Amino acid sequence: MLRAASDCSALQGLCSCPQKVCIMNNSPLANSLSVSVRLYRVLLVAYPEKFREHYETQMVQVFRDSFREAYHCNGVPGAIDLWLHTFADLLVTALMERIMERSQYMFSPRVVLWGGVASVFSGMLWMMSASGGAAGVLALVLGLGGLAALYSRQAGQGGKLGLAGFALGIIGTVLVLAVLWWSSTIFSGPTYAIIHLRIERQPVLAGRAVLMGSLGLVTLGIGLALLGLASLRSKTLHRWRGLPLGLGLLNTIQGITIVLLAYEPLSQGRNFFDPWPPQGYALIATEFVLLGLGWIGLGTMLAIEAEAQVAQPPPASA
Repeated sequence: MLRAASDCSALQGLCSCPQKVCIMNNSPLANSLSVSVRLYRVLLVAYPEKFREHYETQMVQVFRDSFREAYHCNGVPGAIDLWLHTFADLLVTALMERIMERSQYMFSPRVVLWGGVASVFSGMLWMMSASGGAAGVLALVLGLGGLAALYSRQAGQGGKLGLAGFALGIIGTVLVLAVLWWSSTIFSGPTYAIIHLRIERQPVLAGRAVLMGSLGLVTLGIGLALLGLASLRSKTLHRWRGLPLGLGLLNTIQGITIVLLAYEPLSQGRNFFDPWPPQGYALIATEFVLLGLGWIGLGTMLAIEAEAQVAQPPPASA
């Protein structure tokens, strides 16, 4: 009994809601806390092993204390809210740590060279993808090589800005690929007429796919733009320094354009292909061509500069 009272007093000091009565018993807090901590330990496997060796104990303790506070202050809704924030933070930070762990193997001329070659082929496929087909999927996959080459070219001097851009570029690309795969299982068909018919039957569902795909393109664009800013700041590119930033902005514009041309009519139950505005097709086709030229230019630049030395920052003066 005395132990329960002392634990309660400690929790009241930790909890931001001391006016609520604290009751320590074996249910339901103890059960929820035990299950949550075990699940959290399992999720920590997403982090690199060396990171876990240094921080796992502290992270588990912070989560345990936070869970107790959230549960005592707001009950089950508080615990759910904590889990939502924790899972989102873990997803992002674990990805960043994994990238940082692998990045030491990426900063090499070979990665820059072959990533640049992949970027050139990605650009060619982007220009071909304006008419549909699998070219867009291959362009996105090869574009990952261009992202890796651009990040590798920074040789670690891009800092957190370059790392964030690289991570967002990967996330955006994966999101677009996932949406394309999901859409192909629902709306694909042997002819365009059948595809249009399936879209007309489920316009709202098609609209959601368009919205998620556009979100992926915008995320990819933001990632490229951040990589471009990091390259400008670290001066790791010797020519066409503004090209990555411009390519990122173009990707962002493309995502917004698709939302305006396709998502708006689909959300209202209309098929944006019927009728398809000629000016809309011309705008989309122009964007695909510009994207293709941008990726080709980026890949060419990276391949040419693969062996060039990256200027090291001057040492800080005392």
